[in-house]
Amino acid sequence: MTEERKDKRRVAIVGGGVSGLSAAWHLHTQTSDKYNVSIFEAKSKLGGHAHTITINDGEQKVDVDVGFMVFNHENYPNMTKWFEEIGIQEEDSDMSLSVSLDGGNTIEWSSVGLSGLIANKRQLLSPSFYSFLKDMHRFNSQAAELLLLPDDDPRKQVTTRQYLKQEGYSDSFAAYYLLPMMAALWSASMEDVLSFPAVQLIGFMCNHKMLQIFDRPQWKTVAGRSQEYTSKIGSLLGEKFIHVSTPITSIKKDYNSTIYKLFTTNDKLVGDYDEIIFACHPPTAASILSNSQGFDDEDSSSLISCLQNIEYADNVIYVHSDPSLMPRSQDAWSSWNCIGKSNEILSHVSIGGNKVNKRGEAMEGGESGFGSKIKTTTTEKEDGEEKKVEAEEEVSLAGQTLEGTNGRMKAVYVTYYLNKLQNLKTNADVFVSLNPHEAPSPDKTHERLIMAHPQFTIGTLYSRKTLEEKYQGRNGLWFAGAWSGYGFHEDGCRSGFDVATKLCGVALPWIARKENEEEDKKDELMVIPPPKLALSTLKANASSSFLLTKIIRSLHYVLTEYLPITICRPIIVSFLRKAIMKGELRLKFNDGSVITCGDASTPCGSTCGGDDEPVTMRVFDEWFFVKVALEYDLGLARSYMAGHFVIEPLPNADKYNPIIRPSHLPDETNPILGDPIGLTRLFLLFIGNRDANTGPLKSARAHSYSNALTNASGLLISKVGSFFNFLRYKLTMDNSERGGSLQNIHAHYDLSNDLFTSFLDKETLMYSSAIYDAVVAPHPASGTGNLVFRGTLEEAQIRKLDTLLSRAQIKQGQKMLDIGFGWGGLTIHAAKKYGCHVTGITLSVEQKALAEERVKKEGLGHLVTFEVIDYRTFCRRKENQGKFDRVLSCEMIEAVGHEHLGEFFWAVEQVLAPDGILVMEAITTPEARYETYLRSTDFINTIIFPGSCCPSLHALIDASYKQSTLTLEHIDNIGLHYARTLAEWRRRFNSNESTVRSLGFDDIFMRVWNYYLTYCEAGFHSQTENCLILVFSRPGCRSLAPLSESRCITQDIPLTDGEVKEWLKE
Repeated sequence: MTEERKDKRRVAIVGGGVSGLSAAWHLHTQTSDKYNVSIFEAKSKLGGHAHTITINDGEQKVDVDVGFMVFNHENYPNMTKWFEEIGIQEEDSDMSLSVSLDGGNTIEWSSVGLSGLIANKRQLLSPSFYSFLKDMHRFNSQAAELLLLPDDDPRKQVTTRQYLKQEGYSDSFAAYYLLPMMAALWSASMEDVLSFPAVQLIGFMCNHKMLQIFDRPQWKTVAGRSQEYTSKIGSLLGEKFIHVSTPITSIKKDYNSTIYKLFTTNDKLVGDYDEIIFACHPPTAASILSNSQGFDDEDSSSLISCLQNIEYADNVIYVHSDPSLMPRSQDAWSSWNCIGKSNEILSHVSIGGNKVNKRGEAMEGGESGFGSKIKTTTTEKEDGEEKKVEAEEEVSLAGQTLEGTNGRMKAVYVTYYLNKLQNLKTNADVFVSLNPHEAPSPDKTHERLIMAHPQFTIGTLYSRKTLEEKYQGRNGLWFAGAWSGYGFHEDGCRSGFDVATKLCGVALPWIARKENEEEDKKDELMVIPPPKLALSTLKANASSSFLLTKIIRSLHYVLTEYLPITICRPIIVSFLRKAIMKGELRLKFNDGSVITCGDASTPCGSTCGGDDEPVTMRVFDEWFFVKVALEYDLGLARSYMAGHFVIEPLPNADKYNPIIRPSHLPDETNPILGDPIGLTRLFLLFIGNRDANTGPLKSARAHSYSNALTNASGLLISKVGSFFNFLRYKLTMDNSERGGSLQNIHAHYDLSNDLFTSFLDKETLMYSSAIYDAVVAPHPASGTGNLVFRGTLEEAQIRKLDTLLSRAQIKQGQKMLDIGFGWGGLTIHAAKKYGCHVTGITLSVEQKALAEERVKKEGLGHLVTFEVIDYRTFCRRKENQGKFDRVLSCEMIEAVGHEHLGEFFWAVEQVLAPDGILVMEAITTPEARYETYLRSTDFINTIIFPGSCCPSLHALIDASYKQSTLTLEHIDNIGLHYARTLAEWRRRFNSNESTVRSLGFDDIFMRVWNYYLTYCEAGFHSQTENCLILVFSRPGCRSLAPLSESRCITQDIPLTDGEVKEWLKE
């Protein structure tokens, strides 16, 4: 044994599982002259998931593994080499799979031969069985294509649910094969399985050759069980350096010290160490650091949060001999057996369409979470007994049952057949079941234990990436575990080796030998990386296809992808180069090439309120060119929704216009969205060039379109596509009283109340422009003419409500009608502040439900009445004639439609008292573009607010005088305040992404909503869209006399530059 040296660095390894053992073995055997290694394991023996137990089988005792069971040479290269080094023997194993749903009545099949495939003969008559087989073949043939996308491609970030939906896979494929198999592989619930990143799943299946029929690996199991290798490593390290039953509870590091002191239970010091390898579960490491001294700074808090976000879930494990937890037919008995309930799986899946959301009910892109609420379980007492009920608040899964019919895996559980997996020769079959719906018979149960497994959510992937890039090895702290890969033994083994080799700078011995053998091909690898077989898998599957199939696929590619892109790309590039004359747009492609449009030397920032920096569009899929060519601005929107491109952030945050992105606010960039503020910059670039290229016009007739790329060279193919979009819009959009308006409102406002509360202000829930405290900043603080805002969104919305009621000259106790009351913000404010009797009408059932809850909470039920009814029907009632002193409508007029503007004013006059006042807040389109706006479609009226129309001021006045006697008396423009409001909504929406996703909304919706908010922000920020507060009354209305007071007519004396500077400081 090597003599100890005092100058050796001391390494503490927290956790004696495979990661800790592999790290310890490498440091001990390869660098024992430099490092002393100690392992601290909380349990009574080493191994972690390499867990062998001994069971009674009649008169004999049998060793069985209940965690790590199998491996293969191709996918477990480091483990295979390691086992060779320490002399571990192996045996061939079997890795067959079966799925049995509803006791075998719905489906029961196995991968073992034809008899296993049709274990339930009745499924031969089921169409869903053949859909499953067809889609399984398609999945195996095409899934690996996802892995070939660039790592920064947003389409590579999709969840399994999104992937199945977007690719059009059947519910039967998901329920009969993919989801049960995933639940078995990762010991995960159906919720976790569906939120599992698709790239993680497909990468695992591809690298393990599960996507091909031929050339699959031979699986192995350790002869003598996994205890053989754990005991050998323990013997090699020696008892002096192995501390079992010694959980580390905290560590301490003095200021400016490089030494860590480790403590176990009762604050007992176990030693001083230079380096710590956390080979335990990340939440355990987070708990240790949270209890430690010297880790209370902001950076340490970020590290702890990162560790906590790498999710683990407990699973109850039974080792038993009860065949009732296996498939009904023994023809289906396999090594891995997925047992489940089809209704539970399908209730989570809804790949073929959300059962709550009938097709076409939700706005485009909003189907994934339509009608969803945040559901949790709370406890109430009933008849002295506790009873669980559904509630509308978020809560963690920590208290959820692990097993049984309502357990974490209530949709599907897995039973391993150890006789097949581990070649057992026993009198009674031996099984291992995880989270079974029914516990095995007690007299057939050998042991029950609990193990935790990593859950590969999007949050887990982000956190482990951050951990690796930012914290790995910093200040002598290292982190290793199977969570760093796919969650299997090779991942844990490789992670431990990776940390050890980085710490000591010495490669694994089999890597070094390989370099010596191939000196002309020197490799800097320290550890064998996991295989990447995506391209070879696709080639293998293609080569096994029939010749006719290959020809059809090639022809399909040429006709549906290659030719359209080849034709459309030069057309759109030429179009953009002509359209963008000021500022610069860069198109950046997967191969690194860049196309530049515009002139950076003539920026357009001052024209439209943007900045002078280039806008870089990262194009991932050149189908982008086809979409824009065929659908123009709608094609641009749908291309972004599909993830074909994102906007890259500016490398220097100081280069942003501070009004658009204040420097103190966090960066919102992520792989799904790109830079959301970049979208605003893109739209401002388009607007600046559109308006810069337009000279003085006598009318709107010179404008060919109303969207952001107006007045570029004629793009015939795009005009054809736009015409068909417009034709479809005119034929399908209906704002009539007989039901069209109801359908349009339902599509947007009934998406989910919990969605809207995630980003609206908490006080009023107003879904309209706020009014901030604002002054014009002195030059050159943010550019000539730009407003600077202060105050919270909540304060600004209260200010807006007070302004509306002030313009209406509301008086105590008056009767008020709120048309389109939203979530009741204006109604509640008027009732509380003025004691008004308010009637609110809407077409949104969801809004009414939440608004009524809020009214009840405020105790205003005696003053407020809500009704779901069309405004025309309501105003036609005789009992409502001349009933209301004031009528207010806050951003409802946009849902009326141009053809029905006159009906609106007619309806209001029917219910307005003789001296009554109408106050309307309206988003308006400038007159110069209104005529062409009416002859086209855009992103807002087609996708976001179906059937909507933002009228021009002239159109409103024209409608009011043609069908009523109401006259415009007063006007305010708060458009710039709307830009600020939309930016704050976007920031809140993105910061609450986890809440939005918990409602079921997917990546597409996240992009849709960001596109919508930035699209509108750019319009208001550039002052090419307006938000007006309009006051109407009949001629001779004495109620409006106060608006003629001098204080209302004259403006306050403007602030001096010095006063503005003091205001900005405040």
